[in-house]
Amino acid sequence: MCFSATASFTASALLLPAGVYAVRYAQRHDSRAISLAGIPIAFAIQQACEGMVWLSIHDTNPAETHQAALGFLAFAYWFWLFWSPWSVAQLESQPTIRRISQIFSLLGFVYGALLYLPLVLQSNWLTVQVAHHAIQYETRLIFDKWMSQQVDRCLYALIVVTPYFIASSNLIKILGGLVLSSAIVTDWMLNDVFVSVWCFCAAIISLYIVYVVSKISKSIPQTISSPSN
Repeated sequence: MCFSATASFTASALLLPAGVYAVRYAQRHDSRAISLAGIPIAFAIQQACEGMVWLSIHDTNPAETHQAALGFLAFAYWFWLFWSPWSVAQLESQPTIRRISQIFSLLGFVYGALLYLPLVLQSNWLTVQVAHHAIQYETRLIFDKWMSQQVDRCLYALIVVTPYFIASSNLIKILGGLVLSSAIVTDWMLNDVFVSVWCFCAAIISLYIVYVVSKISKSIPQTISSPSN
């Protein structure tokens, strides 16, 4: 598959209206789903950032490439780690599962900060180039002395997908299965450009969220008055 600025911007253009529709639907029918419904919008912004990475690389503008890459990685290395578990927690009607998802969200926030903030503070910890027709983000992480980045990747996936698999709703479990399957296939086939390709695949998968949100009020019992109770 050949990725490009056109592919990234096209994905962004598809995801934005889908996400807006999902958020509006959630506002009208089940406010617990707003966090989940907003995921396609966040992916639209992330893909637009990667589109800018492509353009700046072709224009040989290292400063713009670096800034656009930081924008993309703000989602890839930080945002998804806490927002995905939090979205599940907001939907969950079972208190124990909801609390576990909230804990994973907190862990994701801390772990993501440790992954991402050093890249902002140390500009030489991030290099960007094109490989296998995709963007390769070469990063130095503070955990590199103790564990490989493959282990980092497994911890990342564990934090993101575990709340999906323990969720009460089968619709949410399916979403988690799609995300995890895309990660496994991407790691196997395109390991060197994993971050870029997996995020693109997950962005496309997030269109499924529109369907989930449209069904969520019927599939998840509203046995609690508020996710925070």
